[in-house]
Amino acid sequence: MSKAKTSKTATENRLLEERIPANQVVYSRQVLLGVGCGTAFLPAYLAHSVKSLEWTSLVNLPFFLIVPIITGIMLARAYASMIESEFWKRQKNYEVKGVDESLLRKLYLQVAFGYTVFFVNLFFLIVSTLLQAYILRNIDARAGYFIASTIAAASVWLLAQKNEESRQRRIRGGQAL
Repeated sequence: MSKAKTSKTATENRLLEERIPANQVVYSRQVLLGVGCGTAFLPAYLAHSVKSLEWTSLVNLPFFLIVPIITGIMLARAYASMIESEFWKRQKNYEVKGVDESLLRKLYLQVAFGYTVFFVNLFFLIVSTLLQAYILRNIDARAGYFIASTIAAASVWLLAQKNEESRQRRIRGGQAL
């Protein structure tokens, strides 16, 4: 009885190990980091053009190098979380006849990637611009740029984490979409 139970558990564990990689969303993390760093330069452009914060100055140069990298990393993590969440939210629980499953997965991933990049960037740029141009306009331009960029990126990252937690709760509660 004990041997049968052990072999059954070993078989179940092996099957589980085989199926876990099949349910992972595969995408390039470097692309997400590149998109995040590219988006993070838009508040730098705003600080340079509107606030007259010169990037050629040795005092300002670290801000223009470090802040976009930190912000880009936070945005890349927000993208990763939202892409997974959106991808699994869009997965259908039924079979589609006549369509290759790998092609369908790629299409779902493209839709999730596009949706995520658009809405995360939109939220980041709106919050960053509001903070930098209106709310923090009376403080030093360097501090306003640093605070606005990091707060906007952190809020987007937090929003993405909460979205994923909400999706996990719906799945555990039996309310999967």
